[in-house]
Amino acid sequence: MRKVILRWKIPSLRGAKELSKFLEVAERVEVLGHLAVSSEGVTQLVEIKMREGHSVDEISNFDSFEVLEQHEEDSDGVLVSLLCTHPLAVSAIEMSNIHVQPPYGIDAERGMELRLSGHSKSIRRFLALLRMILPPDKVSVQSLRGEEKNGWSKTLTKRQREVLSHAVRRGYYKQDSNITLRELAEELGMARSTLGEHLQRAEEEIMRMVVDDLN
Repeated sequence: MRKVILRWKIPSLRGAKELSKFLEVAERVEVLGHLAVSSEGVTQLVEIKMREGHSVDEISNFDSFEVLEQHEEDSDGVLVSLLCTHPLAVSAIEMSNIHVQPPYGIDAERGMELRLSGHSKSIRRFLALLRMILPPDKVSVQSLRGEEKNGWSKTLTKRQREVLSHAVRRGYYKQDSNITLRELAEELGMARSTLGEHLQRAEEEIMRMVVDDLN
């Protein structure tokens, strides 16, 4: 099993016309989770930070994206359910023996990042496909457990580590805890649903690694 982190710089994304147009109206797009996969595409839970003067409704004007529902909005951005039919996303989700690990996305300054884990042969096939469609600038390949004792700080994103650490410090996971997700979200200055999604993804990653260790 291998974990792969793929990164594209902004100049490399200019060849992908639709992604470039996306960044003209949005500063940041972060996929927090996959809600459903169908023949039409991938329904994603996405947080979008729109550029000033632009509306999230504009996203539906692009061929590969359709905003299905807007959930809530705060200083981090707009949380929406988004149907994505872009070949890159669909290929990554549908390819067997590969797990696409949210959160991932595009940032107008830092570029795009995609995290995958899966069987080595499947990862190699997907990378070969990518190099024809949209060659990444950097490919980082590592074991699911690195040199760290448990490897969790590399598996979890910075935001996941932040919210998980805060929840533990506040006693959220204690049996007699009265701390709610809403209270944690207010303390961190983010939407309750966004915080809940980050915690859920962090918990899933940790439990997956625990099971790997047990086996």
